[in-house]
Amino acid sequence: MRFFGLLIFFNLLSQNTLILAQPNKRKLAEDMLAKMATIQTMKYTLYKKERFGAKYRESELEIKYRKSPFSCYIYFYSPDPGVEVLYVDGENNGKAYVNPNKKLLSFVDFDFDPYGKTLRKDEHHTLFENGFDYSRSLLKHAMEVADKEGKFDEYYTLKGETKFHGRDCYEVVLDYKPFKWISYTVKEGEDLVKIARRLFLNEYMILEHNNLSFYTSVKPGQKIEIPNMFAKKVVLYIDKINLMPIFQQVYDDKGLLEEYHYKNLILNPAFGPKDFDRKNPDYHF
Repeated sequence: MRFFGLLIFFNLLSQNTLILAQPNKRKLAEDMLAKMATIQTMKYTLYKKERFGAKYRESELEIKYRKSPFSCYIYFYSPDPGVEVLYVDGENNGKAYVNPNKKLLSFVDFDFDPYGKTLRKDEHHTLFENGFDYSRSLLKHAMEVADKEGKFDEYYTLKGETKFHGRDCYEVVLDYKPFKWISYTVKEGEDLVKIARRLFLNEYMILEHNNLSFYTSVKPGQKIEIPNMFAKKVVLYIDKINLMPIFQQVYDDKGLLEEYHYKNLILNPAFGPKDFDRKNPDYHF
Protein backbone atom coordinates (compact mmCIF):
# COMPACT_ATOMS: atom_id res chain seq x y z
CA MET A 1 0.00 0.00 0.00
CA ARG A 2 2.88 2.35 0.83
CA PHE A 3 4.31 1.71 -2.66
CA PHE A 4 1.04 2.66 -4.38
CA GLY A 5 0.72 5.69 -2.10
CA LEU A 6 4.12 6.89 -3.24
CA LEU A 7 3.14 6.36 -6.88
CA ILE A 8 0.03 8.48 -6.38
CA PHE A 9 2.09 11.16 -4.57
CA PHE A 10 4.70 11.41 -7.34
CA ASN A 11 2.00 11.39 -10.00
CA LEU A 12 0.25 14.34 -8.33
CA LEU A 13 3.58 16.11 -7.86
CA SER A 14 4.34 15.64 -11.56
CA GLN A 15 0.93 17.03 -12.56
CA ASN A 16 1.34 20.07 -10.30
CA THR A 17 4.81 20.70 -11.71
CA LEU A 18 3.37 20.75 -15.22
CA ILE A 19 0.68 23.16 -14.10
CA LEU A 20 3.24 25.42 -12.44
CA ALA A 21 5.36 25.31 -15.59
CA GLN A 22 2.59 27.04 -17.54
CA PRO A 23 3.16 30.81 -17.29
CA ASN A 24 0.53 33.15 -15.96
CA LYS A 25 -1.01 34.74 -19.07
CA ARG A 26 -1.09 38.23 -17.57
CA LYS A 27 2.54 38.06 -16.52
CA LEU A 28 3.45 36.67 -19.94
CA ALA A 29 1.69 39.59 -21.66
CA GLU A 30 3.31 42.12 -19.34
CA ASP A 31 6.76 40.58 -19.74
CA MET A 32 6.36 40.57 -23.53
CA LEU A 33 5.42 44.26 -23.57
CA ALA A 34 8.28 45.13 -21.24
CA LYS A 35 10.79 43.24 -23.39
CA MET A 36 9.48 44.81 -26.60
CA ALA A 37 10.11 48.25 -25.08
CA THR A 38 13.82 47.47 -24.64
CA ILE A 39 14.48 46.87 -28.35
CA GLN A 40 16.67 49.56 -29.89
CA THR A 41 17.86 47.77 -33.04
CA MET A 42 16.76 44.69 -34.96
CA LYS A 43 17.70 42.64 -37.97
CA TYR A 44 15.24 40.07 -39.31
CA THR A 45 13.54 38.42 -42.24
CA LEU A 46 9.88 39.36 -42.44
CA TYR A 47 7.20 37.31 -44.19
CA LYS A 48 3.97 39.20 -44.81
CA LYS A 49 0.55 38.08 -45.99
CA GLU A 50 -1.91 40.94 -46.38
CA ARG A 51 -5.45 41.00 -47.74
CA PHE A 52 -6.42 43.39 -50.53
CA GLY A 53 -10.05 42.96 -51.52
CA ALA A 54 -10.62 39.21 -51.98
CA LYS A 55 -6.95 38.38 -52.58
CA TYR A 56 -3.81 38.10 -50.48
CA ARG A 57 -0.40 39.54 -51.32
CA GLU A 58 2.62 37.72 -49.90
CA SER A 59 6.05 39.30 -49.45
CA GLU A 60 9.41 38.39 -47.94
CA LEU A 61 11.85 41.10 -46.89
CA GLU A 62 15.17 41.54 -45.12
CA ILE A 63 15.00 44.42 -42.65
CA LYS A 64 17.44 46.42 -40.56
CA TYR A 65 15.77 48.64 -37.98
CA ARG A 66 17.07 51.31 -35.60
CA LYS A 67 14.77 53.06 -33.16
CA SER A 68 16.71 56.31 -32.71
CA PRO A 69 17.29 58.11 -34.90
CA PHE A 70 14.62 56.10 -36.70
CA SER A 71 16.28 54.26 -39.57
CA CYS A 72 15.12 51.41 -41.75
CA TYR A 73 16.73 49.48 -44.59
CA ILE A 74 14.53 47.04 -46.53
CA TYR A 75 15.59 44.50 -49.16
CA PHE A 76 12.88 42.66 -51.09
CA TYR A 77 13.24 38.94 -51.79
CA SER A 78 9.70 38.73 -53.18
CA PRO A 79 7.54 39.68 -54.98
CA ASP A 80 9.98 42.32 -56.36
CA PRO A 81 13.46 40.79 -55.93
CA GLY A 82 16.26 43.28 -55.47
CA VAL A 83 14.15 46.34 -54.66
CA GLU A 84 15.67 48.35 -51.80
CA VAL A 85 14.27 51.07 -49.56
CA LEU A 86 16.28 53.18 -47.10
CA TYR A 87 14.93 55.78 -44.73
CA VAL A 88 16.89 57.72 -42.10
CA ASP A 89 15.17 60.28 -39.90
CA GLY A 90 16.50 63.78 -40.54
CA GLU A 91 17.92 62.98 -43.98
CA ASN A 92 16.78 63.48 -47.58
CA ASN A 93 14.02 65.98 -46.68
CA GLY A 94 11.97 63.26 -45.02
CA LYS A 95 11.87 61.04 -48.09
CA ALA A 96 12.99 57.44 -48.56
CA TYR A 97 15.65 56.39 -51.01
CA VAL A 98 14.36 53.70 -53.37
CA ASN A 99 16.23 51.38 -55.72
CA PRO A 100 13.57 49.91 -58.06
CA ASN A 101 16.09 47.35 -59.41
CA LYS A 102 15.15 48.08 -63.00
CA LYS A 103 18.03 48.09 -65.49
CA LEU A 104 16.53 50.86 -67.58
CA LEU A 105 16.17 53.03 -64.49
CA SER A 106 19.54 52.24 -62.88
CA PHE A 107 20.84 55.77 -63.54
CA VAL A 108 17.91 57.45 -61.75
CA ASP A 109 17.73 58.24 -58.03
CA PHE A 110 14.22 57.77 -56.60
CA ASP A 111 13.04 59.56 -53.48
CA PHE A 112 9.53 58.91 -52.19
CA ASP A 113 7.32 60.13 -49.36
CA PRO A 114 6.90 57.19 -46.91
CA TYR A 115 3.22 58.13 -46.58
CA GLY A 116 2.69 58.60 -50.33
CA LYS A 117 0.84 56.45 -52.82
CA THR A 118 3.96 54.88 -54.36
CA LEU A 119 5.37 53.39 -51.16
CA ARG A 120 1.93 52.56 -49.77
CA LYS A 121 0.84 50.68 -52.86
CA ASP A 122 0.01 47.06 -51.93
CA GLU A 123 1.08 47.71 -48.34
CA HIS A 124 -1.07 47.77 -45.21
CA HIS A 125 1.52 49.73 -43.27
CA THR A 126 4.24 52.32 -43.76
CA LEU A 127 7.94 51.67 -43.17
CA PHE A 128 7.55 53.40 -39.80
CA GLU A 129 5.67 50.37 -38.46
CA ASN A 130 8.74 48.14 -38.76
CA GLY A 131 10.27 46.95 -35.51
CA PHE A 132 7.97 46.13 -32.57
CA ASP A 133 6.95 49.57 -31.25
CA TYR A 134 3.82 49.78 -33.40
CA SER A 135 2.49 46.32 -32.52
CA ARG A 136 3.45 46.92 -28.88
CA SER A 137 1.32 50.08 -28.75
CA LEU A 138 -1.70 48.23 -30.15
CA LEU A 139 -1.33 45.23 -27.84
CA LYS A 140 -0.78 47.46 -24.80
CA HIS A 141 -3.91 49.45 -25.62
CA ALA A 142 -5.94 46.25 -26.11
CA MET A 143 -4.79 45.01 -22.71
CA GLU A 144 -5.76 48.33 -21.10
CA VAL A 145 -9.23 48.14 -22.70
CA ALA A 146 -9.69 44.55 -21.48
CA ASP A 147 -8.72 45.63 -17.96
CA LYS A 148 -11.04 48.64 -18.08
CA GLU A 149 -13.90 46.38 -19.10
CA GLY A 150 -12.90 43.84 -16.44
CA LYS A 151 -12.65 41.09 -19.04
CA PHE A 152 -8.97 40.31 -19.43
CA ASP A 153 -9.52 36.63 -18.62
CA GLU A 154 -12.40 36.47 -21.10
CA TYR A 155 -10.61 38.17 -23.99
CA TYR A 156 -7.14 36.65 -23.53
CA THR A 157 -6.42 32.93 -23.76
CA LEU A 158 -3.14 31.08 -23.35
CA LYS A 159 -3.73 28.20 -25.73
CA GLY A 160 -0.56 26.31 -24.83
CA GLU A 161 2.79 25.70 -26.49
CA THR A 162 3.78 25.40 -30.12
CA LYS A 163 6.84 25.48 -32.36
CA PHE A 164 7.53 28.09 -35.02
CA HIS A 165 10.56 27.79 -37.31
CA GLY A 166 12.22 25.62 -34.69
CA ARG A 167 11.52 28.06 -31.83
CA ASP A 168 9.53 27.04 -28.75
CA CYS A 169 6.63 29.45 -28.32
CA TYR A 170 3.53 30.17 -26.27
CA GLU A 171 0.35 30.62 -28.29
CA VAL A 172 -1.79 33.50 -27.05
CA VAL A 173 -5.14 34.56 -28.53
CA LEU A 174 -6.85 37.90 -28.05
CA ASP A 175 -10.53 37.49 -28.97
CA TYR A 176 -12.28 40.83 -28.65
CA LYS A 177 -15.88 39.70 -28.60
CA PRO A 178 -17.49 43.20 -28.61
CA PHE A 179 -15.76 44.11 -31.91
CA LYS A 180 -17.99 46.35 -34.03
CA TRP A 181 -17.99 49.34 -36.36
CA ILE A 182 -19.04 52.73 -34.99
CA SER A 183 -19.73 56.11 -36.56
CA TYR A 184 -16.94 58.70 -36.49
CA THR A 185 -16.83 62.31 -37.66
CA VAL A 186 -13.51 63.37 -39.18
CA LYS A 187 -11.96 66.34 -37.35
CA GLU A 188 -10.04 69.26 -38.78
CA GLY A 189 -6.51 68.27 -39.82
CA GLU A 190 -7.19 64.54 -39.64
CA ASP A 191 -6.59 61.79 -42.16
CA LEU A 192 -6.93 58.02 -41.67
CA VAL A 193 -3.36 57.63 -40.41
CA LYS A 194 -3.80 60.31 -37.74
CA ILE A 195 -7.14 58.84 -36.68
CA ALA A 196 -5.68 55.34 -36.49
CA ARG A 197 -2.60 56.40 -34.50
CA ARG A 198 -4.63 58.42 -32.00
CA LEU A 199 -7.20 55.66 -31.43
CA PHE A 200 -4.83 52.65 -31.77
CA LEU A 201 -6.49 51.29 -34.90
CA ASN A 202 -5.47 49.81 -38.25
CA GLU A 203 -5.77 52.47 -40.95
CA TYR A 204 -5.93 49.98 -43.83
CA MET A 205 -8.93 48.29 -42.20
CA ILE A 206 -10.68 51.68 -42.06
CA LEU A 207 -9.70 52.47 -45.67
CA GLU A 208 -11.09 49.18 -46.97
CA HIS A 209 -14.27 49.20 -44.90
CA ASN A 210 -15.22 52.72 -46.05
CA ASN A 211 -14.21 52.05 -49.67
CA LEU A 212 -11.94 55.12 -49.69
CA SER A 213 -9.37 55.76 -52.43
CA PHE A 214 -6.50 56.79 -50.12
CA TYR A 215 -5.67 57.65 -46.52
CA THR A 216 -5.95 61.40 -47.13
CA SER A 217 -9.26 61.24 -49.01
CA VAL A 218 -11.41 62.39 -46.09
CA LYS A 219 -12.59 65.88 -45.13
CA PRO A 220 -13.49 67.56 -41.84
CA GLY A 221 -17.08 66.76 -40.92
CA GLN A 222 -17.19 63.63 -43.06
CA LYS A 223 -18.90 60.63 -41.48
CA ILE A 224 -17.01 57.34 -41.68
CA GLU A 225 -17.07 54.08 -39.74
CA ILE A 226 -14.18 52.94 -37.56
CA PRO A 227 -13.75 49.76 -35.50
CA ASN A 228 -13.87 49.87 -31.71
CA MET A 229 -10.64 47.82 -31.56
CA PHE A 230 -7.67 47.37 -33.91
CA ALA A 231 -8.69 43.73 -34.51
CA LYS A 232 -11.48 41.29 -33.82
CA LYS A 233 -8.98 38.55 -33.05
CA VAL A 234 -5.20 38.35 -32.78
CA VAL A 235 -3.10 35.19 -32.63
CA LEU A 236 0.45 35.48 -31.27
CA TYR A 237 3.28 33.00 -30.94
CA ILE A 238 5.52 34.40 -28.23
CA ASP A 239 9.08 33.10 -28.31
CA LYS A 240 9.84 31.44 -24.96
CA ILE A 241 13.41 32.73 -24.87
CA ASN A 242 13.30 36.29 -26.20
CA LEU A 243 9.57 36.92 -25.44
CA MET A 244 8.99 38.46 -28.87
CA PRO A 245 5.69 37.86 -30.78
CA ILE A 246 7.45 36.25 -33.75
CA PHE A 247 4.18 35.10 -35.37
CA GLN A 248 1.20 37.44 -35.62
CA GLN A 249 -2.22 37.02 -37.22
CA VAL A 250 -4.76 39.83 -37.26
CA TYR A 251 -8.44 39.19 -38.02
CA ASP A 252 -11.29 41.58 -38.71
CA ASP A 253 -14.99 40.78 -39.14
CA LYS A 254 -14.28 39.40 -42.66
CA GLY A 255 -11.56 36.95 -41.60
CA LEU A 256 -7.77 37.02 -41.80
CA LEU A 257 -6.58 40.56 -42.58
CA GLU A 258 -2.82 40.17 -42.19
CA GLU A 259 -0.13 37.76 -41.03
CA TYR A 260 3.52 38.39 -40.12
CA HIS A 261 6.44 36.05 -39.45
CA TYR A 262 9.69 37.29 -37.87
CA LYS A 263 12.50 34.92 -38.81
CA ASN A 264 16.27 34.98 -38.22
CA LEU A 265 15.57 37.61 -35.59
CA ILE A 266 18.59 39.36 -34.04
CA LEU A 267 17.74 41.74 -31.20
CA ASN A 268 19.81 44.83 -30.45
CA PRO A 269 22.65 44.17 -32.92
CA ALA A 270 25.44 46.76 -33.04
CA PHE A 271 25.05 48.40 -36.43
CA GLY A 272 27.99 50.16 -38.05
CA PRO A 273 27.99 53.57 -39.78
CA LYS A 274 27.35 52.00 -43.19
CA ASP A 275 24.25 50.01 -42.27
CA PHE A 276 22.01 53.03 -42.89
CA ASP A 277 24.19 54.75 -45.46
CA ARG A 278 22.94 54.79 -49.05
CA LYS A 279 26.60 54.66 -50.16
CA ASN A 280 27.06 51.27 -48.52
CA PRO A 281 28.83 49.17 -51.24
CA ASP A 282 26.43 46.29 -50.49
CA TYR A 283 23.46 48.48 -51.44
CA HIS A 284 22.53 49.65 -54.93
CA PHE A 285 21.00 53.10 -54.63
